[in-house]
Amino acid sequence: MAVGLVLAAGLACGRARADETGPVKEEAAPPIATPSSTPPAAPQGWDFNHCTATLADDPDGARDYAEDWRSHGGGLEAEQCAALAQMELGDVATAATTLDRLAHVPDWPDGPPPEGRRGSRQAVVETPASRLRRASVAEAAARAWQADDSPKQAFDSATYGLALAPDDPALKLVYARVAVELGQPQRAIDMLTPLPSAPGARDEALVARAGAWRKLGRIDQGMADINAALHDMPHNGAALLERGILYQRQGQMELARADWLDVVRQAPDSDEADLARQDLALLETDPEAP
Repeated sequence: MAVGLVLAAGLACGRARADETGPVKEEAAPPIATPSSTPPAAPQGWDFNHCTATLADDPDGARDYAEDWRSHGGGLEAEQCAALAQMELGDVATAATTLDRLAHVPDWPDGPPPEGRRGSRQAVVETPASRLRRASVAEAAARAWQADDSPKQAFDSATYGLALAPDDPALKLVYARVAVELGQPQRAIDMLTPLPSAPGARDEALVARAGAWRKLGRIDQGMADINAALHDMPHNGAALLERGILYQRQGQMELARADWLDVVRQAPDSDEADLARQDLALLETDPEAP
């Protein structure tokens, strides 16, 4: 549902003029306006957090809010919210293109002055907060490019984001995942070593690094990482999927099957479950294949 600004409306009163030659008719005096007992609602303030709060549950509403906000001068933040809503609605290519462009705009969230007012502001001196904000937009762009099956563009967006915020764990993770996808697992390992200190980020990094070790044929190191991740999150679908693949590489087909079946049982509608079903189908076709 689009959220609009509440505008105040005034009433205009007119007076009829009597004909000077005709009889004057008395007119009832207009009613005197009295203050309402309920004060008018305050104008709705625009807010990025408000815009993104319903992205998962109501992306259409978030998009409408963002477009309305943008028409009222919302600028970069309104564009970002609209792009994130497009991503949720499945238009990932458009979202990725927009987010990548926004990440390159300096001086967030104000951006450059409008056309015709270029000389009205001094040269932009970017703040650390602005760089971090642009890095987060670059990370969102990289994820959108991944969803669009465009790993090269995802890698470029992640690389740009890391130039703005070299220690950002989310950017390091997306960079590593795309590096593996592009056949550069050693880059992924280098990016994720040392591991992040925050437990959640550390576990996600362990799963990604396990996949990179596997691509290099270092199954034991991959298994060490994935078991460390599963120690903290035993029901994580991505981790179970990866351990099943590692078990398969070790020739332990029944253990692989058990992990993949577990993924399907826990989250049957997830992307990990779809991949697990593919692996299970291949296992049925050729049970001995490593």
